[in-house]
Amino acid sequence: MSAPRGRRTAGRLWARAVGDEPERGSMAIELVGFVTVLVFATILLVQGFMVVTVISSAQQAARDGARAQMGGGSATEAVYAQLPDWVTVQDIRTGAGAVAGCAGRCVAVEVRVPLGLPGWSSKDVTVVRTAELPEE
Repeated sequence: MSAPRGRRTAGRLWARAVGDEPERGSMAIELVGFVTVLVFATILLVQGFMVVTVISSAQQAARDGARAQMGGGSATEAVYAQLPDWVTVQDIRTGAGAVAGCAGRCVAVEVRVPLGLPGWSSKDVTVVRTAELPEE
């Protein structure tokens, strides 16, 4: 005759005390750990993508600003036209003071790097990219 459901027998209690009973819930704990690592890796991947995008966009914006200056246009408008909407511009410098030793048309663009989500940034984490085009 077997023990009624819900009641523990001395044998089952002893097996549990010495660790002979199968581990219950271990798969759930492993799943929680795996999902945590997966989410953290995804956040790092997205952050890296945003940093690379900001650096590339700032460099292209500086080049476009220098080209606009060469054509007599506004460097500031060209810079803002090139950058994505979610990038925050910290500073735009044009002329000889933008780049040390500048002999042509120079533009320096300083943008904030997003932290976690596009639009969230800190004034302490910035990227500066410059462009210099020679005078003709």
